[in-house]
Amino acid sequence: MRAFSHRRRWVELIALYGIGPALLALGPRWMVTVGILGIGLVAAGALLFDPSFARGDLVGLAGARRGARTVVLRTVLLGTILVVGAAVFSPRPLMPQARPVVWAIVMVLYPISAYAQEIVCRTLFFHRYAQLFPRPAARVVASGVVFGWAHVAVNNLAALGLATAAGIIFAATYERWRSTLLVSLEHALYGDFAFTAGLGALFYSHVRWVTWGGR
Repeated sequence: MRAFSHRRRWVELIALYGIGPALLALGPRWMVTVGILGIGLVAAGALLFDPSFARGDLVGLAGARRGARTVVLRTVLLGTILVVGAAVFSPRPLMPQARPVVWAIVMVLYPISAYAQEIVCRTLFFHRYAQLFPRPAARVVASGVVFGWAHVAVNNLAALGLATAAGIIFAATYERWRSTLLVSLEHALYGDFAFTAGLGALFYSHVRWVTWGGR
């Protein structure tokens, strides 16, 4: 019975985190945004109806209090370096200069997407599939890899690599503090800094064919 349950979890994981993003990559761009929010809602609902899940973990205030200083300071430091580097070395203006209204909207709305992604790739992943990866390091890497692969939907090879690296950082944060709120804040800050620096096109494009190599 345990072997059957183990195999079923693997099938679920492959379907949700492997096949799902690949299907989104084939659809229109709006489907990616809807898919992220929709899957986040479904994942939250599944967790809330799971009697083995502590509902407070959808926020994780205790962990957020413990880790907020470390995570926020680290993220702001690295994000500032990214934006300053872009301002100095990139020939293009920063997003607040080039498209200030769009930038302001992204700064407000992106954290919603980040929270939905973290529910799926961290809270649900660690709760339901942790038994498949008994070692903490394995869970962190696996969570980072599925997060990176999820970005196949944006049709950009560079996005997969960057998202995998970011996903490992986020997974390490969640492994340490078990706070959806904290890791969502970290994710949102990194995303907002990336958009500010002009890297948003790597993760959001209306082009719906594979642009391997950044073409």
